[in-house]
Amino acid sequence: MTYTVKQLADIAGVTTRTLHYYDEIGLLNPVSIEDNGYRRYDHGSLLRLQQILFYRELEVPLKEIQTILANPEFSQLEALEEHRSALQKQVNRINTLIETIDQTIATLKGEWIMSNKDYFEGFDETQYEEEAKERWGNTPQYAESQRKWKNFTKAQKEAIKQKGGEITARMVGTAQSSPSDEDIQQAVADYYTYLNESFYSCDVDFLRNLADMWVADPRFAVNYDRIREGGAEFVRQAVHIYCDNQAG
Repeated sequence: MTYTVKQLADIAGVTTRTLHYYDEIGLLNPVSIEDNGYRRYDHGSLLRLQQILFYRELEVPLKEIQTILANPEFSQLEALEEHRSALQKQVNRINTLIETIDQTIATLKGEWIMSNKDYFEGFDETQYEEEAKERWGNTPQYAESQRKWKNFTKAQKEAIKQKGGEITARMVGTAQSSPSDEDIQQAVADYYTYLNESFYSCDVDFLRNLADMWVADPRFAVNYDRIREGGAEFVRQAVHIYCDNQAG
């Protein structure tokens, strides 16, 4: 049995434009093209498209997918086992995050008591390491942070993470807090010291730029907004006030 572009698109839940693009770049070519120009796909095409979509779910770039599928030693069964393993890890992480949410809700309702570390169970602090290396790899701060982090023991690393979580929660404050409040400004000052002692030497301008990035990039903003709605913007304002006071 063969399928037209539209039929395959409907089966897979993708657009016909996507299939045309995959054909254009040589990622998924039709098995035949009829005299009227209609592209035809078979069951092998369906399985190849499934592989492509699995890799896309795992955020593998299209060029890398092409290289993987073009490898003469590529095994569909082995690939499926690898997909299953990778996705199971995601499931485990998501389940942990859901449990963290449930415990946080219960704590806020007074039905549960969480340790500071429990608030951050399930978050993958390493997921942006490659991006960080690409963005800041040539900066002295990145080199210094890498050097320091490698010299810490596992216990020290856990203590540093917990301390960072505690200070972050203090910086976010409560719905009644103002960015200029003394306790909020003290939390920012403690975070600034924390950065310099645990990771890298930086000035207040660098801290200000970090705060701007926390708001501009939603992947960083969520670390504050999950503690309190609008937390990232609140912290950015608090950091700017602190930096202005230091500069003045």
